[in-house]
Parts: sequence; structure tokens; C-alpha cells
Amino acid sequence: MKKLSGQEVLEHLIDLLSYYLKDLSNLSRGIDNKNFTDGLKTAYVECLEIIQMWEGAKEHGLDWNIEEKFPV
Repeated sequence: MKKLSGQEVLEHLIDLLSYYLKDLSNLSRGIDNKNFTDGLKTAYVECLEIIQMWEGAKEHGLDWNIEEKFPV
């Protein structure tokens, strides 16, 4: 496994969590277990909000209001 810098890890997490949230928003319409999908969404949003505290977050595309785009 290739070792990444802290910045590379954060960039990857931003991309991955944003993708998961978009995918979850599309899938949640047809899922019966809404509590489960709501829990996932909340966890992903909280992770992005923590990453948003990183001083380089805006420079790496995390310059938007997370809860406005993905309300929890």
C-alpha cells in the first residue's frame, strides 16, 4: 500500500465522502431503512465538517456549506 501525506489523505477523504453523500442522496429515495441512511448521511456530513476545519480545506474544494447541500 502506497503511503500518502496528510494532505493527500484529506484530499482523498473529501472526494470520497462527497461522492458517498451524493450517491446516498440518490439511493435513499428507494430505501426502506431510512434510519440507516440518515445515520450514514449524518456521519459523512460530520466527517466533512471536521475536515473543513483544516486550513487547506478551501484550497482543495471544501469551500461550500455542507449542511446546506446535505441537510441532516
